[in-house]
Amino acid sequence: MARKTKAEAEVTRQAVLDAAEQVFLSKGVARASLEEIARTAQVTRGAVYWHFRNKSEVFNAMLERVRLPMAEMTENAADEQTGDLQTLRNLCIYALKQLVEDKRHFRVYKILFHHTESEHGLRLQDEMAQEAVDTLTRFFSSHPPHPSLTAKQAARSLHAHMLGIYFDWLRDPGAYDLSSEAEGLVDTLFRGLCPDNESFLKNKETP
Repeated sequence: MARKTKAEAEVTRQAVLDAAEQVFLSKGVARASLEEIARTAQVTRGAVYWHFRNKSEVFNAMLERVRLPMAEMTENAADEQTGDLQTLRNLCIYALKQLVEDKRHFRVYKILFHHTESEHGLRLQDEMAQEAVDTLTRFFSSHPPHPSLTAKQAARSLHAHMLGIYFDWLRDPGAYDLSSEAEGLVDTLFRGLCPDNESFLKNKETP
């Protein structure tokens, strides 16, 4: 019975997070309320508070559902023993295609970049940006980029490039087919990052 109760509690938690995606997307994070999230999830407000102390915790948990798998993949790409430039390039392409093909990724990142007016949400954007740049800097420290760039410069260039694509495409998804253009958009930057451009692009493998 205890296991069933725990399982049921997890179902409720996921329902609250699903509802939060809907409410945040339609109203914005700052204007959304836990009461409306509870109504959308068809649970009591007490059920929401059983899992989350406040709206910030709901927002964090909603973001972590899509962030954790990608963060783990990025860490693996940055690993000194197993990661390489090809792995990083493929990860970037995969991330852009995932944004198109996975509706949850689409909703959550659209909320993060275009429906977040709260200080908490903006602070999370800053934290995620710093985390990404730090991880990429470690990668380029072990896998030197083009001689004209330091590891930190390469990391900031790649992060800014990917962030710009996310922000621009999520603003108007109908503007272009991101899935089909993902490879070209990523390789445009990697031509400048790679220490040996011709060799890298000649041997590239699309994920």
